[in-house]
Amino acid sequence: MQQQQRVVANRYTLLAELGRGAMGVVWRAQDQLLGRAVALKELHPPQGIAAEERTVLEERMLREARTAGRLNHPAVVTVYDVVREDGRTYLAMELVDALDLASIVQRHGPRDSTWMAGVALQVLGALEAAHQAGIVHRDVKPSNIMVRPDGAVKLTDFGIAQAADDPRLTHNGGIVGSPAYMSPDRLSGWEASPASDLWALGVTIANAVEGISPFERTSTASTLHAVMNEPPVLRLASPALAQVIRGLLTVDPAHRLTAPQARQMLVAIVQGTAPVPLPRKKNSGRQKNKLVVAGAIALSAVVLAGAAFAGYQAFKPQDTATAGPSTTNSASGEQNSTQWTEASQLPVGAPLPSRRIATFGRGGDVPEWNISGTQCAKDFLTQGSPVRSDVPCDGPHGIQLFSAATPMWDKPKDSPYPGVEWLADFTKNYCTEQFKVIEPKIEEPLGFTGLIPTQKEWDAYQDVTAPGRQEVLCVLWKQDRSPLAGSLVG
Repeated sequence: MQQQQRVVANRYTLLAELGRGAMGVVWRAQDQLLGRAVALKELHPPQGIAAEERTVLEERMLREARTAGRLNHPAVVTVYDVVREDGRTYLAMELVDALDLASIVQRHGPRDSTWMAGVALQVLGALEAAHQAGIVHRDVKPSNIMVRPDGAVKLTDFGIAQAADDPRLTHNGGIVGSPAYMSPDRLSGWEASPASDLWALGVTIANAVEGISPFERTSTASTLHAVMNEPPVLRLASPALAQVIRGLLTVDPAHRLTAPQARQMLVAIVQGTAPVPLPRKKNSGRQKNKLVVAGAIALSAVVLAGAAFAGYQAFKPQDTATAGPSTTNSASGEQNSTQWTEASQLPVGAPLPSRRIATFGRGGDVPEWNISGTQCAKDFLTQGSPVRSDVPCDGPHGIQLFSAATPMWDKPKDSPYPGVEWLADFTKNYCTEQFKVIEPKIEEPLGFTGLIPTQKEWDAYQDVTAPGRQEVLCVLWKQDRSPLAGSLVG
């Protein structure tokens, strides 16, 4: 016997479930009154949720309807109706038969730069329409961008959008949005703005063309630290699109690419015309932005530690030549030492000691390094042994990459090698500060090593067949060299 189809508000017949989240379900439905297919979003919070929390969620759904209803743009999903029935709220909207950008990247891998420039142009158009109407989206990310097979794009989920005449909806004064896509100015306590939406668009573009989120880490705290201090590593983006990404990810919102500037550069990529140069502005580097450090007080300890170190990234090699080794006390108990050991040559196969600078890459102590993010590897760091592949961090493993930085991220990639001494000094400071964040959370004694690229590795950055790296790396393990069974970062 066929099950009777559910009908909402005596109008919308539910046909199939399209997606489900913690706070609701999206259905494919048929509008019996107008005879068209729609997407019906049903707010369905979990049992036991507080009445105040439910009210906030309902208001967000209504806000999405009001906000989208004010916009008339082909890249904005149209909202048709809002209904309430049996204590539940439903939002009827345009049905988009398409995958979201996050799913496309997950299924098919990194996107071509020209293709992504076309997608970004459409999202940019939707954002411009919203900004002209006084609306800030506040949650631009791949999962909120639908891409149809014909290439048409729809920006969805204006549920936490902020209008000039609409009060903010937050929890106890918290910031609403996805941490990996929040701009440093928002994390510093500034209001959401068109510039913060453009930052999120830059993160989205980087995610799509590189196949990995540039700032996503294993915990919210480490993600926030990455946003504040770790510029994205761009390996697959075309030079022209990399310029757009870097322009959108300029920390100071006053120096960030504007929508018209980004549009001009993206159009040139799509049309294959001469690249539009990145606008030159004074003091536009990540390290120049004092608002990040000043506003980070409201964030977690990881952001405080990273922001305090951010000043060091305003690098001047002549200023660091006389810097001494770290004297930070360590609870790891390793030889009760607060000093970094000298980088003396070790025999092949010898374990690399803690608080030691070693080289990686072509001709280095670790001749090959192929993991990134906060990935884990099976074997311990030993002199002359490569690290070629990762293993799951929730299973047995020897080491974990707990942080990485690109110290000369805002300089041309053909910049000369800054030298072992300067990179070592930078890395000692950087890894020590990152270890301070993790150390209080771990009961067992830990060791950590800083890895810097060799000059050959550095110079091979733009090698198409085997690109080198211009990063410094911080690697953790258990002091007794016994296997780890879980992530030390999450």
